[in-house]
Amino acid sequence: MAENHTNQKILEALHIDGRASWQRIAEAIDENERTVARRGNALIADGTVKIVAFNVPAHGFVLSINSGPGQARMTSMALSKLDSTMWVHLTTGTSDVIGAVAVPVAEQEEFLLDEIPAIPGVSEWQAYPVLSYLRTARTWRPGVLTSQQRLGLIESCPQAPELKLGFEIDLDNEDATILKVLKEDGRQSYDELARQVGTSVATVRRRLDRLRREGKLQIRAAIAPCHLGLGAEIVMWLRVRDSDIELATRALVGDDTIKYAVRIAGDWTFVLKFDVVDRRLVDEFLDSREWTKYVQSSSMSLVVATTKRNNTKSS
Repeated sequence: MAENHTNQKILEALHIDGRASWQRIAEAIDENERTVARRGNALIADGTVKIVAFNVPAHGFVLSINSGPGQARMTSMALSKLDSTMWVHLTTGTSDVIGAVAVPVAEQEEFLLDEIPAIPGVSEWQAYPVLSYLRTARTWRPGVLTSQQRLGLIESCPQAPELKLGFEIDLDNEDATILKVLKEDGRQSYDELARQVGTSVATVRRRLDRLRREGKLQIRAAIAPCHLGLGAEIVMWLRVRDSDIELATRALVGDDTIKYAVRIAGDWTFVLKFDVVDRRLVDEFLDSREWTKYVQSSSMSLVVATTKRNNTKSS
């Protein structure tokens, strides 16, 4: 049990800063550095966690898809293969598949009219335009580390206060190369980054820190919630009165137990994701959330499988 808890602490530390050194993580969680390095490397090697880099090239859509009988897994896998998809879940409830995509405005017509209908197995679908991103996984608190342990890692992590989107992302050739390399391995060494970019270690370190601080490049740990002791992943659609949208937005932004929340256009107001230890505890979780008092109606889905998480396809 103690070993598993240590692994969970390492995973949450990597969630906060996927490029933090094992020494820095060991100091933050008060564990032996050799133990942290050994276990951390093992967690990466066996696929429990993958550290990836990405950016968000455009505001996108949240997709709600229904498939033909027995075709949901095929549909989710096909959707996951698209470069535009950020995450894809197979779910219970009114949708077989729920996913998020980032599609530049110039490409939206082709994506909505041609690409989605061509996905194998799709029978019905709805695309909800994202109006604003309220919360993303980078600010999520899984609840394993103490506030002090989290603070120590956050303070040393180069991270922008806000997510950059679309036209705000301007990468030159060297920055684009850094992103390309780190998409495959977010913990790639500075020496290897410098070799592939064709510059010095000091320069590539400075460039990467700048990209992260400006929010143009995200380093993210792709971790299934079960590895953090969270047995149920929930997707929830909320409908809120127009007069309460601003208040609900503030409450959602301030709730760090919410992993993902966006304001959307359509017959729902928000879509969000959160995790609980057991699905029987969902009502207990919701009873303690401030934003629930603004909800007129809602629809809840349980994630039963994930084919893409944080821009990383599941094995």
